[in-house]
Amino acid sequence: MNRVDEAIKGKSMGLPSDRKIGFHLLEGSDAGHAFVLSSKSRITFGREGADVDVQDPAASRLHCAIEVYGSVIVLRDLESASGTFLNDAQIKEELLKDRDKIRLGSTVIQIHIKKNE
Repeated sequence: MNRVDEAIKGKSMGLPSDRKIGFHLLEGSDAGHAFVLSSKSRITFGREGADVDVQDPAASRLHCAIEVYGSVIVLRDLESASGTFLNDAQIKEELLKDRDKIRLGSTVIQIHIKKNE
């Protein structure tokens, strides 16, 4: 069993009640946009038909997904043509933490995990 499977074992998908999870697009044609997860515990990123559409020709139509299992957040590559990178390392699936940077094509997205105040 890999570390992602171990981390989510026995957990259901769902947003944490004690934290906010936000994203800030740092690079690419959508730079400057930001959003907070408010209802969905799984979101997809890509050029077309994704929950978050990025205007990036180097991104696949459905490039990657982020899944939230309470305090555990997982990034999964969706068999993209150019790969999904986490902090400059190519991944298939990996656990996310505050301020991690995700790259799909030339788009860079930073995750922000904050405790509710």
